[in-house]
Amino acid sequence: MVRAKYARSVSTSMRCSSVKANSIMKQLLRSRSAFVVPGCARLPQGSRRQRFSRPLQNEPAMSHRLNVAALLAAVVLAQAACTKVATSVGNGTGQAHPWTRPGVLRLSDISDPSTLNPMLTGADVAYQLASYTLEYLAQLDDQGNVVPVLCERLPSLENGDISKDGLTLTYHLRRNVDWSDGKPFTADDIIASWKQVVNPLNNVQVREGYDVIARIDARDPHTAVVHLKRPYAPLPTRFFTAIQEGPIAVMPSHIIAGQSDMNRSPFNTHPIGTGPFLMQSWERNGRMVFVANPHYWRGKPKIKEIEFQAQPSTATEFVRFQTHEIDADLDAGAARLPEYRTLKGMNVMPSTSLRLLDGTMNTQSFPFNDVHVRHAFAYALDRPAILHELYHDAGVVADEFLPRWSWAYTPDVPQYPYDVTKSRAELDAAGFKVGPDGYRYRNGRKLSIVLVAISGSGSSAQMAALTQSYLKAVGFQTEIKNYPYGIVFDISGPIRNAKFNVTFFSYSVNFDPSSLDDDGCDQFSPKGANDARFCDVAVDRLEREGLVTTAVSARKRIYAEIQKRRMAQLPELPVLFLNRVGVANVDLHGYTASRGIIPQWNAWRWSLP
Repeated sequence: MVRAKYARSVSTSMRCSSVKANSIMKQLLRSRSAFVVPGCARLPQGSRRQRFSRPLQNEPAMSHRLNVAALLAAVVLAQAACTKVATSVGNGTGQAHPWTRPGVLRLSDISDPSTLNPMLTGADVAYQLASYTLEYLAQLDDQGNVVPVLCERLPSLENGDISKDGLTLTYHLRRNVDWSDGKPFTADDIIASWKQVVNPLNNVQVREGYDVIARIDARDPHTAVVHLKRPYAPLPTRFFTAIQEGPIAVMPSHIIAGQSDMNRSPFNTHPIGTGPFLMQSWERNGRMVFVANPHYWRGKPKIKEIEFQAQPSTATEFVRFQTHEIDADLDAGAARLPEYRTLKGMNVMPSTSLRLLDGTMNTQSFPFNDVHVRHAFAYALDRPAILHELYHDAGVVADEFLPRWSWAYTPDVPQYPYDVTKSRAELDAAGFKVGPDGYRYRNGRKLSIVLVAISGSGSSAQMAALTQSYLKAVGFQTEIKNYPYGIVFDISGPIRNAKFNVTFFSYSVNFDPSSLDDDGCDQFSPKGANDARFCDVAVDRLEREGLVTTAVSARKRIYAEIQKRRMAQLPELPVLFLNRVGVANVDLHGYTASRGIIPQWNAWRWSLP
């Protein structure tokens, strides 16, 4: 999924570029981008009780924590306030406030999409807005369950819809579903959509999974049979689903089948879909209007109209929340939580998602080519403090690369709680001794690293300063190198060309635990997404085995072993699973956030009195 990760970085910069630099905690970055830390918008994930308390290891550790608090105070003055926090919305009275327009939901975001075709974008805002008109075979609900949408059930070995050799999957499609122009939804739509995904002329963000399909047959109008070139276990949760990175919606055959490519198709801006709303208009000032689909297969939506307006900055958006000119930003981010909680008549809604913040180390470079140094790095970071100070506790400390609600999660992996004493012991084991200047040396070479950050980003500066301070306490010298946002992950940039020692990423992990593009020995950047340049032949073998193993119990054992080996060798440090944070008018009823890549999973149920 290489292209999706880097494309999402670009979409984040759109949101962050308009935020004033003098307010660090007002910046919110989302998605997988170097130092997409407290971020300019989209934060999500993990709302379970954090596993580690803050241990006070010794006097120096306590002193360092106080110094970090002072450092953060110097970087930003954090506001604190308490109002209502909700997991779903609704004021409980059944009567609307005077600022509410009955039946009209006014949505906001700092990003303005260039397309509403998920196949051609990596931007969260495009995925989310497209979900009002376009649908998928399946998605995740607010509890992380896979919910069939345009199919009656997802194929599995247990229900007989996956053949024993794993090469054939049968999809039983939902009946009595029509496109918004009145044409019936059939298996031909699945076939035409797949052909456009694998069409090399289309600028598709993610083809992973689709490229292992040999052909698709329509057994009848409501049955699509998918034939694979080789077994590919993750396909059911990747094939036209809204579950993880790179969601691609099902498109109408009668509109797209004759198009040589879709890069400039009118469909991209005015899609014909099966969803609960119809695209009415899209103006050049970033305003869109969706109206209820009276023939929606689940029943006519309760909301009559959705109006979307892109905002020039988070500051402007906040003012319009105060004046009730807008009703909601369903993925607003965590960095403004103290301010959001002061809003009257608005609910703040943290919810669990798949967003992971991790620290990636270049394992091919000094000093992170030594596993003891990687362990020392992990022990040196006070992750509970980072969660509290930078994210206002909107998340959970990560204890491996999968969230605890994942079916493949295993607790039996090495852990690295904040422990300065253990960090120093690891550096001792690596042969680094403290010099007269307080830094460590091995054979005359200083323990010095380059940390890549984003220039002009206050949140990046804040995380960089924290990391630098933590590492100095155990003997690292850290040089912070700032690069323009668009350069960080460019093909010529520092990450893809190994011109770094460590950097931080925030990205949505796969719902399916397969991660060959991150772990494969032949997937080093720029060919793949293995930015850590980590090669363990056993992990590589297990990843490939997991892709062709269809039994869930067997796959669970495979990924448990992968997690153990990755956490022991630690090419990356999983730092935090971050909550998605939405803000909405208290009069909005029925909204709960999906744990998947797109929070809007039940828009047909929403209502405004």
